[in-house]
Amino acid sequence: MEKRFALFLILSALILFTHLTVQSLLFPPPPPQPPIELADGAGHEGEDAGHEGLEAQPTADGQQPAARNGATEPARLAAPDETGLSGEAAQGRSSPEIAPSVAVPQQWVTLGSMAADSPYRLLVTLNNQGAAVERIELVQRAANGQFRFQELEHPSGYLGYLAFRDEPDGRGCRINVVGQGTPAAAAVSQTPGIPAGLCVGDVIRRVEDLRIRDRFDVDAYLAQTQPGQHVSITVARTADDGQSRELTFDATLVTSPLSIVRPDQPIAASNDRTDPLSFLWALESIGHSAVPRDKDEIAKLPSLRRDNWQVRTLDDSPGGPGVEFTFALSEPQLQAIGVTGSLELVKRYRLARTPEAKLTDSAFPSYHVELELEIRNRGHTPQQLAYRLDGPNGLPLEGWWYVTKIHPRFSAAGARDVIWSTPSIGHGLIGATKIYSEAMAAREKKQPVIMPLFSGENSQPIDYAGVDAQYFSVVLQPHADEAASLPSFRQALAIPVGDVASIEKSMSKTTNVSFRLISSGVQLEPGQSLVNRYTIFAGPKQPALLRAYGLERCIEYGWFRTIAKFLAAILHAFESLPGVNYGLAIILLTVLVRSAMTPLSRKAARNAQMMQELAPEMKKIAEKYKDDMQKRAAAQSELFKKHNYRPLGGCLLMFIQLPIFIGLYRALSVDVELRQAPLISGLHWCSNLAGPDMLWYWKPYLPAFLGGESGWLGPYLNILPIITIVLFLWQQKMFMPPATDEQTRMQQSMMKYMMIFMGLLFFRVPAGLCLYFIASSLWSVAERKMLPPPGKRPDTAASPATQPFWQRMAAKFNPELDPAKSRARRRPPRKR
Repeated sequence: MEKRFALFLILSALILFTHLTVQSLLFPPPPPQPPIELADGAGHEGEDAGHEGLEAQPTADGQQPAARNGATEPARLAAPDETGLSGEAAQGRSSPEIAPSVAVPQQWVTLGSMAADSPYRLLVTLNNQGAAVERIELVQRAANGQFRFQELEHPSGYLGYLAFRDEPDGRGCRINVVGQGTPAAAAVSQTPGIPAGLCVGDVIRRVEDLRIRDRFDVDAYLAQTQPGQHVSITVARTADDGQSRELTFDATLVTSPLSIVRPDQPIAASNDRTDPLSFLWALESIGHSAVPRDKDEIAKLPSLRRDNWQVRTLDDSPGGPGVEFTFALSEPQLQAIGVTGSLELVKRYRLARTPEAKLTDSAFPSYHVELELEIRNRGHTPQQLAYRLDGPNGLPLEGWWYVTKIHPRFSAAGARDVIWSTPSIGHGLIGATKIYSEAMAAREKKQPVIMPLFSGENSQPIDYAGVDAQYFSVVLQPHADEAASLPSFRQALAIPVGDVASIEKSMSKTTNVSFRLISSGVQLEPGQSLVNRYTIFAGPKQPALLRAYGLERCIEYGWFRTIAKFLAAILHAFESLPGVNYGLAIILLTVLVRSAMTPLSRKAARNAQMMQELAPEMKKIAEKYKDDMQKRAAAQSELFKKHNYRPLGGCLLMFIQLPIFIGLYRALSVDVELRQAPLISGLHWCSNLAGPDMLWYWKPYLPAFLGGESGWLGPYLNILPIITIVLFLWQQKMFMPPATDEQTRMQQSMMKYMMIFMGLLFFRVPAGLCLYFIASSLWSVAERKMLPPPGKRPDTAASPATQPFWQRMAAKFNPELDPAKSRARRRPPRKR
């Protein structure tokens, strides 16, 4: 046994030695590459070579001195010719070979600014790992100076997105990006001579008296703060001479703006992301090599999704600041897949700027980033290739447990869905729930998820593709100009993002989703470039704004679209009046709607009152014909005919009210202006009329089937739905005629229980809709009170002096209720 074991060890060692020797001879390791040479960059408040709204920031790894706020800029690349061809190719000369790729450090770049006077409505954080979008924040200011769109579920203080990475051995967390206008950029140093602002490369050691071990300590502390609070932050900063010193800064926290794009899953403990970034780009095919169905990229090629791209800033222009990312595929790298030649891939982002005259115009179309994709053939042989482009992911999940989206084609919609439009098909939507189901089914079969947005084998253009949430959308729109052609796509897919197996089935509507566009194949001649341009809309679903981008169908109103849009227009007109907020505007809208339906509602009320008057006689008929249903029905019909009573007279009002109710419900549910709109200014309760009023967080005290997000009641105690149901029950008790038999009594009891059951179903409706119900119920009660009491005819009514106030008021507006006039009308004419 010992001999066999010794022989096994010897043979294993020989095989390993032979493998290493052959590998070193056939595949020698590449020589070590020097780090990329970075130019000196200025940093803060306009010192970055005039690139307003842009900060290019390398990772502070101790190898390079960190500039002020870390705004450094890599060596610039030659700009491409506007015709889509490189400059030398345009002159008829052969393209030079691409220089060997060099090691590129990971860098973050910000576009835009969070400052109050900023002309940008977005603050975009880009990552050169995959040349992708890491984060988009909505930073437009309202008239009161606050962010127009805030994080509703995280009302704590905000320092700014700093792309933390943990230091080894629990020695703090390193700052990798500082956006312009953020509290971190405006932090004031307590050390004289040190300029304001935290810098890229700073390592946070303490916040107030709390020792920071990792980024989770910083997040936990900030979660307990409030906007406007001052915090002291101690950082370790490495100077140009390599010496580290501790500096303390005072920062004033602000309200957190809404992050419309960000990875769902946080950074893992190893500082590697668990979810991909947004708008990743890769080659779909080149030559005879293509991406396998279950993979994201072509094997044996450098990863365009995970490797770092070279970065340079673009000259500022009226279109806004920009950044260019470049990735070279050299001839040896392409030879690994049997392709001769070399390629250069370029991604350019440019942020829209709002003109000064339009800063207060919320419908001005400046909620977008221009994306340009370019592939340059730097070799001497033609290249047949196609690319794939992924969409955004990580849209907000706020209120997913109460929002109700409508699918345009009678299917289930989720909290985040994939939308698209083609010239031949029109607008479409695939819900997150369906994507989750298809992904789980494919997982069980061990197959890739394939959910095409359009069918057919022929390539076709698309109008747009995006990811849609309740109040916000991020949409990619291809467009053409003189230098770029309109792309066509062989395939477009809806895809899940992240591990769907970790999502509970009850939360399937929260699945993180995106889309993937696969372009048609194109042949690039030597020196030629393929250029495609896109507009990335990332903003609120405001009707006027969406019309400016051609995205009106992103708002789905349901069946009664016209009524919903009409009521929404009236609601906004009321809100524009001086001193009127949206809570009062909903009450005014209720008064207007009920006033317009007064003739019908009065007839329905009279019909119900007549039923109360006829109740004793119906009871007698029921007792008289207890065992003969046919005679009972005939007698009741004769009684109704005698008193001119129509049993179905109140149904007309219900049929007319139903479209108005559904239309108003949809108008309130999708109106982004009601998000953040308080019922009473200054109160945290009911500070979002588009959601429940959320008086008390009772989830920890209730079982999951009641107090969970997917439970019957939800995680909050809501007062307005309870008030609504109480008013309904009170109204039902006041005006329901007494039961004439056991069957009627049972029906009335069932109606009470049904009302309570409906209250459970609508416990999470928007507070604005509950406000409409409450105002409408009070209107109905007042309307009924203004009618004569049951059992009294106008000719036997009390004198005006003894009549109730509401009867006297009703008589002024309705002559039929004046007893004297009623008797005069019924008095027969005198005989002459």
